[in-house]
Amino acid sequence: MTIGFLVLKNKFKKGWLWLKSHWYIPIATLLIAVGLLLWALTKKQVFLTALLEHLENSKKDYKNQIEIVDKIHQNEIEKRDTILKQYNKNLEKIETKLAEEEKKLSSTKKRELKKLVEEGYNDPEKLSRELARLYGFEHG
Repeated sequence: MTIGFLVLKNKFKKGWLWLKSHWYIPIATLLIAVGLLLWALTKKQVFLTALLEHLENSKKDYKNQIEIVDKIHQNEIEKRDTILKQYNKNLEKIETKLAEEEKKLSSTKKRELKKLVEEGYNDPEKLSRELARLYGFEHG
């Protein structure tokens, strides 16, 4: 996963939350107009007060949902960083082992390794088997 994908995913989640939370804006405008008319006619603010309380509660709920989405996004970024660290650590181990055998990891092999890591993102066992197969290590 690239960071651009994660940012785009986060933006879509926030947009969806906004849409779910603010669908009522045209309806609220109409209700406010009706409420103002009723208030002017009856001099009672009960309807308008209830409407304003609902709007305030919706705003608080929206902010809470945004905080949750931001936390999830931050966790995804941390996971990605952890995986990148593990990738670099594994790459260094492989290069060290190959250097001991007086072999260098070619750029093609690096690309293939990166592709394997990206594909094995959610399945570490599969990634381990493929690395063992690719570089001739014992899997255990």
